[in-house]
Amino acid sequence: MKTGIALSGGGARGFAHFGVLQALDELGIEINAVSGTSAGSIAGAFYTHGYKPTEALELISKTNLFKIIWPAFSLSGLINMSKSEDVFKKFFKEDTFDNAQIPLQIIATNLNEGRKHVFSSGPLVKAMMASSCIPFIFDPVRIGNEAYVDGGIVNNLPSEVLRGTCDVVIGVSVAPVIRENDLDGPKRMIERISMVSVNANVSASKEYCDILIEPTSLRKYTTFDMKKAHEIYKIGYESAHHYFDTHSDEPAVIKLLNKAKSQPSNSAK
Repeated sequence: MKTGIALSGGGARGFAHFGVLQALDELGIEINAVSGTSAGSIAGAFYTHGYKPTEALELISKTNLFKIIWPAFSLSGLINMSKSEDVFKKFFKEDTFDNAQIPLQIIATNLNEGRKHVFSSGPLVKAMMASSCIPFIFDPVRIGNEAYVDGGIVNNLPSEVLRGTCDVVIGVSVAPVIRENDLDGPKRMIERISMVSVNANVSASKEYCDILIEPTSLRKYTTFDMKKAHEIYKIGYESAHHYFDTHSDEPAVIKLLNKAKSQPSNSAK
């Protein structure tokens, strides 16, 4: 039985992915395939390339990687993402999908064709940059003759790409949308427009998930709450454990936990 996990975009809320992955490791649930969009692509890349969830959390929060990728807003024009490429390559010196210990698929939006693009081979860092390239803030990431931006525009929870190869699909959505009264300033406005647009396609993606972990308490955090990495991680961790504790009678949960009992624990991962 193969298990896949889809990790959504959500900016700083993506730290919750590491909490969820840590909880799954502790439960002994083996992940056989990963897909990710934007922040989810970053978490997925670290996880599939052998970084422990807690290790990745510390590395990213200490180097303030998300702040480099998503810097403060500027009204002077679009920002080039080349600086983030240099930072990524410090962690992925072998810049290729081929080094992934678990198959990884990264979603970006191809602007030229106006549709989603799935990266699963070739250079890794450019694919991560493309998936994380927020429109209206960054210059599109160019790969060959094509221009790419944030995959969340077309698919913020890429669960369907796992459906054909996985028996159980876990979705982790970290970008819940609630009413927002304070929309003053370009930063809040652009973030709000982005969140509303990506939430529309998440609804369809949820239908492909056997298990959906969607921490509602993440609503109080914004895309740019980089300094709250450990708080957000804890929410993801607790939400995953809570889901498995309270849904123990669901068929998908039963399958995963029974499989975990029948094999050596991977909690040391």
